[in-house]
Amino acid sequence: MARTVSATAADADCVAVVEYLKSQTMYPASPTGVCVEKTREIHRLTHSLVLWRFRLKRIPEHGQVFIEEIASDAVQILPQLATGFVKPFKLLARGFVENTLRHIYFIDHRIEFEKMNRLPKWYVSVEELFDYALDHPLLRDAEKQFDAINRMKMLYTDLSAAVHGRRVQDFQMKIALSKITYDDALFVEEAKTLARCTEAVNFTLASFHLTQFRSFDLPDRKIILSSLSQSAKRTLAAL
Repeated sequence: MARTVSATAADADCVAVVEYLKSQTMYPASPTGVCVEKTREIHRLTHSLVLWRFRLKRIPEHGQVFIEEIASDAVQILPQLATGFVKPFKLLARGFVENTLRHIYFIDHRIEFEKMNRLPKWYVSVEELFDYALDHPLLRDAEKQFDAINRMKMLYTDLSAAVHGRRVQDFQMKIALSKITYDDALFVEEAKTLARCTEAVNFTLASFHLTQFRSFDLPDRKIILSSLSQSAKRTLAAL
């Protein structure tokens, strides 16, 4: 992962990942066409999130650890969805949002980072993290054109409802291990959730680290940009 990865190399990596997951019985032995198609998409999206871990340079520890956690969560996405574990996936997706916000906040707050790790009951609420990001001088103008942070906020609410079972419709009602299996419909639906989340996270990180992002090798930039809509790409290009 530390080297530049072209789209072709990323596709080859996807094949290798699938073969490994099959060997660990963490992927359907005979996947449907839908499964194969969405697997490529999910791999591309998670790969784009992992790239930040290896491409951002000179990031202090109080910002770097959250980028590393995003990468750690990203590599767990495909095996969770391929084995039918939807609620753990939603928890991981919610973590992308939380750790993006923590990265933005704590990279500017070394003392608070130390305090968070020293005092078990001290923390910065998610609401405070969102407010800080929305008013950050590196993000304010971008947010006016493409509301990535607001999208993360709405997504965070939806994911939290699913994780905590806030409504009956959020309950999964899995009463036996045999009911936890791969499902095409769920795979497709959660791939959409992942796409929404990845777009917002990648846009926010690219805006926040704009100079560094523009210095990434072209294949890496293309992989990250492939997760963005045309509107997000235009906004990013105009910053």
